[in-house]
Amino acid sequence: MCDADPIDLTDPETGDVVERAAARASALVDRIDQLNGMVVIPAPVLAEYLVGISRDAYQEQLNLLNSFSCIEIVPFDEMAAIECALLVDEQEHRSLDPDATKAKLRFDRQILAIAIASGADELWTHDKGLFNKARASGVSINSLASITPVPDQQSFELPPDEDEKGDDD
Repeated sequence: MCDADPIDLTDPETGDVVERAAARASALVDRIDQLNGMVVIPAPVLAEYLVGISRDAYQEQLNLLNSFSCIEIVPFDEMAAIECALLVDEQEHRSLDPDATKAKLRFDRQILAIAIASGADELWTHDKGLFNKARASGVSINSLASITPVPDQQSFELPPDEDEKGDDD
């Protein structure tokens, strides 16, 4: 699931570009698989992803996601709506402009609320605002910079076996 013109992912803590992001993502999937875990993709994340790819690729990408039994697309439902409202702390609540309420319930909070409502153990993101809000909310938060990629396999030629050299003696 990679775009023909990928963007650089940055570590939300340092701002550094995450090197070998695809290898890190593969290591994350391996880790989740070893733990018999589940990847929960909030519906707003799916929307953000689909907006970033060609419409001609939508069905192919949805079929790919749906082909994995360990991936679940989770909607913004009633429990997530309650969690989203609870994410507004007292200070924010006092200063909340009624006209700005809809803006406060943007994707980041919906994503965090879906993670909380679905009981996710961890939230993985490269969005600095979401990263910081999740951390402030006590959610275990990571980015691909948090996981070590599997080392690249280097190929090298072994010297021929003594038996394979031939019997010229």
